[in-house]
Amino acid sequence: MFRKRLLFLSVLFSSLFLSGCALKKLPAALQINSTPSANVFVDGKLLGKTPYSTDTLKAGEVMVKLIPESATEALASWENKVKLTGGVLTLIEREFAVSENNSSGNILSLEKAKDKNTALISIVTEPDGVFVQVDGEEKGSSPVTLDKISAADHEIILSKENYKEKILHVKNVLGYRLLINAKLGQNEPSLTPTPTLSGPTPKATVTPKIGGKITKNSFILIKENSLGFLRVRNAPKGSEIAQIKPIDPEQKYPLLEEKSGWYKIAYEQGKEGWVSADAIYTTKITE
Repeated sequence: MFRKRLLFLSVLFSSLFLSGCALKKLPAALQINSTPSANVFVDGKLLGKTPYSTDTLKAGEVMVKLIPESATEALASWENKVKLTGGVLTLIEREFAVSENNSSGNILSLEKAKDKNTALISIVTEPDGVFVQVDGEEKGSSPVTLDKISAADHEIILSKENYKEKILHVKNVLGYRLLINAKLGQNEPSLTPTPTLSGPTPKATVTPKIGGKITKNSFILIKENSLGFLRVRNAPKGSEIAQIKPIDPEQKYPLLEEKSGWYKIAYEQGKEGWVSADAIYTTKITE
């Protein structure tokens, strides 16, 4: 699975200004990553497997097709027209699933802005109406263009009910518009409703550990956020198994384990799960 920090993937995007600036027509660069690996076709020609990278393509619109390789199950392939710009890297990320509805991915590229002193980000999603957060601030719903944003590294979180959250780490460039075309995969249907948790502080049933060492009296407080809840996952960047509503600001959950960007908590008697360690959502306390 991608690190969406590029994911889940952690997406780090940067422009690639190719050599040969004196040429009138610069070649275009293309980078493709996928989970699992896939065969890469451009305009019907097999060019290799992911991860794939080249900086010698002709600028213009091309048809890109990815056929995933899986020994365990048949996964949905992906095909789309992609515009390549001379002197710029276009990045394609794809996470395959059995159906197209559950698959996810994104295409990132750059185009010159009208004002060389501005840096813009335009976000288009499938489906429309995806909630957009940039560096912890609400920016409305997609499609959206951010025209008052610094040329710097940014964290973009895309979320919508019944869809898998996508986290992108991107860098926009002064004088350019960063184009983000993202597809969110639908959550797998659940046989039982996802529990929404509130109430008294649960009791831990497992000895808390951090880095293999015993850590006593460490707890996690859940902060209020724009979604109104915090997702609990079965593993860091894993599937959602529950939701916690921050009804009581003093409500705390025993901390069992820490990994980069994630806390493992006892969220209910006898039940454990992982929540984001981002300061937007959680606070760690020691008593």
